[in-house]
Amino acid sequence: MMAIKLSVLSFFLLGISICAVAQAPPKKILTEADYGLWSTLQLRTASEQGGWISYHLSYDNGKDTLFVRNKTATKTYSFAKGTEGHFYAESWYACKQSDTLVLLNLKTGALRKLASVVQFAFLKDKNTLLTLNASQQLTVSRPDGSSATTLAEVTGLYLNPQENGFVYTTSTGATHGLYYGSVAKGSFTANALRSDATAGFESIIWQKNGRSFAFVMQSADSTDSRNGRNLHLYRFDERRFFDYTASRPTIAADYTIESPMWTRFSISEDGRRVFFYILKNVSTATEKNVPVQVWQTEDSWTYPQKQREGYFNDGQRFVVWYPDEERVALLTSAERPLAMLSGDQQYAVTYNPMGKKPEVTFYNSADFYVRSLKTGEDKLLLNDQPCEMSEITVSPDGNYLLYRMQDHWWLYEFGTGKHSDLSLLIPTSLVEVNYDRSDAPPFYGIGGWTSDDGSLVLYDQYDLWEVSLKQLTARRLTHGREKGIQFRVAASGGAGEYTMNINGMIYPKVAITNGFYLKAYTHSTKQSGYYYWNVKERLLVLEDKAVSNLHVGGTVIYYKEQRFDQPPGIVCIDRKSIARTKVFQSNPQQDDYYWGYSKLINYTTPTGKNLQAALYYPADYDPTKKYPMVVYIYETLSKQLHEYCNPSLHNVVGINYANLTSKGYFVLCPDISYELNKVGYSATDCTVAATKAVIESGLVDPTKIALDGHSFGGYEVNFIATQTDIFATILSGAGIGDSVNHYFSIGWNNGRSELWRHENHMWRMSASFFEKMSDYLENSPLTYAKNITTPMLIWTGEKDLQVHYLQSVNFYTALRRLGKRATMLIYPESRHIHSLPTYQEDFTHKFEHWLDVYLKGAPPENWMEP
Repeated sequence: MMAIKLSVLSFFLLGISICAVAQAPPKKILTEADYGLWSTLQLRTASEQGGWISYHLSYDNGKDTLFVRNKTATKTYSFAKGTEGHFYAESWYACKQSDTLVLLNLKTGALRKLASVVQFAFLKDKNTLLTLNASQQLTVSRPDGSSATTLAEVTGLYLNPQENGFVYTTSTGATHGLYYGSVAKGSFTANALRSDATAGFESIIWQKNGRSFAFVMQSADSTDSRNGRNLHLYRFDERRFFDYTASRPTIAADYTIESPMWTRFSISEDGRRVFFYILKNVSTATEKNVPVQVWQTEDSWTYPQKQREGYFNDGQRFVVWYPDEERVALLTSAERPLAMLSGDQQYAVTYNPMGKKPEVTFYNSADFYVRSLKTGEDKLLLNDQPCEMSEITVSPDGNYLLYRMQDHWWLYEFGTGKHSDLSLLIPTSLVEVNYDRSDAPPFYGIGGWTSDDGSLVLYDQYDLWEVSLKQLTARRLTHGREKGIQFRVAASGGAGEYTMNINGMIYPKVAITNGFYLKAYTHSTKQSGYYYWNVKERLLVLEDKAVSNLHVGGTVIYYKEQRFDQPPGIVCIDRKSIARTKVFQSNPQQDDYYWGYSKLINYTTPTGKNLQAALYYPADYDPTKKYPMVVYIYETLSKQLHEYCNPSLHNVVGINYANLTSKGYFVLCPDISYELNKVGYSATDCTVAATKAVIESGLVDPTKIALDGHSFGGYEVNFIATQTDIFATILSGAGIGDSVNHYFSIGWNNGRSELWRHENHMWRMSASFFEKMSDYLENSPLTYAKNITTPMLIWTGEKDLQVHYLQSVNFYTALRRLGKRATMLIYPESRHIHSLPTYQEDFTHKFEHWLDVYLKGAPPENWMEP
């Protein structure tokens, strides 16, 4: 009997235990005190074969941490305040913690720390570490510290592009040294290249193939017309130095060599030319000049734009030095001050971005010239070409220049001077078909070039097209149109779409022969993911999530995925097996709190347009209740449907979706479709239609809805306030109140006249004010300010250079004269957004309390009272 009783008791206790485990703790309501728990995830880099990934978590309190984790998520290492992290093969990881270098042995987990490290690098053998410390000691060793060689009085370290050799500089008393170092079979060798008793070696740059390098020597010789700064080139194949010094005064005496920068100091691939900039010496005038500004209506640029961009007549000049010929040639001039080089640096394309006359486009049109650096021939290339440098670019291997003519891509061949229309080869449009602004529609873009300039990859709305540049034929590489998927070339590790080319840009190479990754996105469902292309596209991941930040290691890819209700995490996929592993999940504490979620909704405008909107549901949503709602607008926002939002007080324009949904608000972000000359009315029709669609669904209280917008969105809400009383309150940040005044104003952030924003950009006017005066007045909020019945909160920054704060002051003054209910906040140190944390916190509090007063009946705070 005793045994039976014990058995029954055991089952009873077991049942209690199971119930205790099964019953999860109740969720909590998110409060402001909890915001500091949230972190922001950033992927940093993957190891060479993909066995490891590093990522970074940042917090509002500054307690940031760098992590390293293997792809199976079984090993993790953390480095508080870690920076400059790098993997070396699958064996080592190195990062900085302040001035301490931390080396992690990925195989054993052992850590090694080196204090006061200024610079570090691994050679390509992955088993040689270079460290330069604050005591000017250069150490060449294995990562574990063995086989170490230490050199003293080293002032600089410069690794070559092949990562198999390096140049270092020394300073011993009055003697400066230049050395080349290398490691072969574990043995370090140093070769003395040059020494000098009067000048050090600075700004060393390598040729792309590592066969030569150039540098500057800063002389103390005050008689040197180059201000003591002289250029030098060393070629390894010839073991020879070439010197451009003051003894060869082929540059005018009133110019000095500019301090080299990485984008403006380079060596041609053949090592026969060095490119750099010179500056005109500014003379000190003895007579007193009256500091009057002279504004001419005939000037291509306004006076403030010239002040910001520079006066090219006395500005910089781009120069090429031919060491073998002992000569220097100017490539730019006052008439054509900007330049870009062909990919092989055999040609220079020059132009003047000022153009020839005042224009109402953001980019003026100019004549482009091409010069052969071999023959010196200089000829007109393009006439009256817009200076939009993303639409005029050279090929990496130097054979071609791609440019826009009207709505077509054209190709120019440097060697033959032949022009070809590439758009004729492709049956679909290469410019945006749904573009609704008044300027020329932009191209969908450039994917890149293949090796040896054999082909060019261009985008249409959905797909990639390969254009053979020899045969002038085209083939479609992807099948996105049939699937409703937009495909684009995906770069690993956050690599940019282009690299700088003096004053232009070069798009990257695409490995069509070996295969490459594709970014996938569906506009209709907001799904995103990645494919791999090799003859055809192969699906890797496509989810109802925001999938981004591709990092590739071998056949392994890592990416970040998130939804509004799922914090960002890191996923690993093996490209061959498609096996998937969740490597890391950020912000797990979210599971302890009630949280909202997002849905994509469809709505129809009064004119019959079918549009979409992102709708964010309140935390702990109860379908039996009707909730207050905040509508936030700025052109098209439904694409942000799956973006996660950390709760925070540090919000640059006040609104934070996580804050609001946790406080019991719906948030609606509708897409807006525009008609020319009706921008204000378009915004009204779309916003009201989307809002009514949600009201008709029964989710929200129709008397408790707010409208919010910032910048162009601030203009939109200002206008909508004059057209409807559907909103209980309207919040306008840095918005335009007087469209006509804005049209005739200067944008102080760039010095340009704001005409272009109206006639060629967001305001979508098809002609000038003088041709469409009634349309400008019809779309100005000030015109109908007397109709406003909704209480407004207006805010701006006194140092706003994007939208002058007087726009808000003028609109406030109109409302004040009309006896309308409005409060205006002017933050003295803010510009277009709040950048100071104290201002961010203050405005977030005021923003959210304003909503609580008008949508929830909370008592007003003192600042809200007259």
